[in-house]
Order: sequence, then C-alpha cells, then structure tokens
Amino acid sequence: MEAAAKGRGSKKNGYGETTCAPLRHPLRVRILEVANCRDISPIQFVNEGLQPEGVEFKSQQNALSHVAYHFRELDKAGCIKQIDSHQRRGATEHVYRGTSTLYFSDEEFEQLSDEERRTLSRTSFQGLIARADSAMQADTFDARTDRWLAWVPLELDARGWSELTAAMAACFAEVQQIRKDSAERLARSDGEAIPATFGMVGFESPPPPAAPSI
Repeated sequence: MEAAAKGRGSKKNGYGETTCAPLRHPLRVRILEVANCRDISPIQFVNEGLQPEGVEFKSQQNALSHVAYHFRELDKAGCIKQIDSHQRRGATEHVYRGTSTLYFSDEEFEQLSDEERRTLSRTSFQGLIARADSAMQADTFDARTDRWLAWVPLELDARGWSELTAAMAACFAEVQQIRKDSAERLARSDGEAIPATFGMVGFESPPPPAAPSI
C-alpha cells in the first residue's frame, strides 16, 4: 500500500508487492512498534533516541527529516494515523498512533466490508511483524528458552474449523485474564515487568499447488 510500491508488483491482493512491503526499512519497523504502544511524534522519536541499533544520522535535523519521512510513509500505508498536531516554535508537530491496537468482536467484524477486513488484517499483521522483528534485532526474542514460535499447516473439515476457532477464542480469553492479573500484581508490588508479545493467527489458506502430472 506504500506509495513507492503502488506501481510495482502484483495487484491481485490490492496491496502492491507484499503485505509487509511498508516495513522494508528498519526505521519503519521501530516506528510502528512504538506507535502501537503509545502516541508518538517524529520529534519525540528523535529526541528519545528510539531508532534501532545501527541506524545513525549526521545531525538532529537530518534525523528528523528521515524519521518524519518514514512516519508519513507508514501513514500512507495505513499502518499509523495522525491523531493530533501542536505548534512548536513555529513548526507543526504531528502526533501519530498505530492502527493495529483496535479490538473487534466477531459480531463487529462481520459488519465490516471485505476491504475493511483486509485493511484490519493487514495492519494487525504488520504490527505483529514489527514487534517480532524488533525483538530479534534486540536479541530478546530468544533470550528465554521457554518462548514459543510455531505454525502448523492443517486440513480441516467444517467441524474441525469450528473447534479450532473455539480453541483460539478460549486461549485469547485466558491470555487477557493473565494480562489483567499480572497488571494487578505489578501494581501491588515492586516487581519488574517483563515486556512480552503474544500473537495468534488462524486463517483459511489457499490450496497447495497441484502436483505435476506424470
């Protein structure tokens, strides 16, 4: 969906090159990760030194110019959106928020158009990729030996699909309860919070390519 990708690649899925094309620069990965956690402006991003390791700038002005450009590109791609603006010493500071932090119930999701569903899925997936990529770059992804990373190709009948979605719903509800309980315990103690990310997907896949005839 990024402007630079609109004229290239397959248009079959309506997204240009690939779903994650807007994240091909490490700065965009980091910006999206931060914007999905809190509201942020380019100048805040620069002043707080939030760029990923290995990304360096010649000057403060050079940093702001590059960072603001990548904010705008993520905005064009629908990964973030501008929510506010402030006048700061004769300049305008634009504040952005990530778009993958929304939650839709099954009933609400059913009311969305096909295009709205595709947009929601795309931005949510991009947000997850940004979190995972940032963790790998910071070497926290594999810091714990009990971390999980798994995906399984399945062939299901209608009952199997219903059982799968029910299992995922139950798992998500349990994770939400774990999140709530942890927040309450942390508020009562001086314990250190462990930043973590939980991701879960389950979707219908295209059929595998047909085997060549002999």
